[in-house]
Amino acid sequence: MFLRNSSAKTLGALPGKTASHFSWNCSEGETMDISILQIFTVALGAVTAGLLVWGAPVRWPAPLLRATERDIALASEAAQVFGRDAVPPYTMILAYGITAIVVFIVISLIFGPIFGFVIAIPVAIFLPKGVIRYYLQRRWLQIESQLPYAVDQIVSAVRTGKPLAIAVNAVADTGQMPASREFERIAREQKLGIGLVEALDRHGRNVPSLHFKMVDAALGLFARQGGDISEPLTEMSKSFKEIWKLDQKITTSSSQARMNFRVVNGGALFMILMIFFGQPELIDKVFGNAIGIVIAIVGAILYATGFFWMRSMMKVSV
Repeated sequence: MFLRNSSAKTLGALPGKTASHFSWNCSEGETMDISILQIFTVALGAVTAGLLVWGAPVRWPAPLLRATERDIALASEAAQVFGRDAVPPYTMILAYGITAIVVFIVISLIFGPIFGFVIAIPVAIFLPKGVIRYYLQRRWLQIESQLPYAVDQIVSAVRTGKPLAIAVNAVADTGQMPASREFERIAREQKLGIGLVEALDRHGRNVPSLHFKMVDAALGLFARQGGDISEPLTEMSKSFKEIWKLDQKITTSSSQARMNFRVVNGGALFMILMIFFGQPELIDKVFGNAIGIVIAIVGAILYATGFFWMRSMMKVSV
């Protein structure tokens, strides 16, 4: 398998080809055309990656940085799963660009550059955001597993005679990440002059975790009315620990069903890819007439329906 420049003789044998194309010998009697645009895209991506790895200074356009500012904030939260507080401001620009280049190269080698360009744009926009949403969900799962111990830390600080606001600040300073980052948001608003009750109410409205909302509500109630908060928070911490143990037990017991789900769906996609690369004439027969296209669309709809149905059946909230 080697890359060779198209000669005049080859161009004569293949009408419609120009000198801006190369042919890739895959096997006897078969060639795959690669355009100059594809080669330029690969070279540009390689040079860019090399400069970034080497540490060359890059002046990123300010409009692009402003356009991805919100995504960078979400990516910084998602990075807490890996113990990082923040990511560089150009991370999402690279994510969009690299995704677009990779998808364009892969799709254009199979279906052509026009189809690759059409597919690369939406995939480059939605795939990085989908990855961020996935890691944000993992982040909140980590926070809920750490929340009982953060509540215990607040109870210990209150029992030693510290005010509730100081106890919350102590969790923000010495607690486990990423749970400590949520308490740090509450402490940061207090430093800006906002009262503890209002800071807890704001935080409770913005967090997606029901357990954290309950903690915010309990802390806000006792901060507003006073009284002994140690006993209710201790019982709440015990309840959270029992819920977490039950959730882990359900996850373990349903692991076989989740594995079957992955095998069934992954096996179907793998078979489609084998047919596509092994016997592409079958794909041409399916999409060569209207009946085949309708059957393929109906099959894709049924497959997507079954996929999301099985996925929703395996989701168990405790």
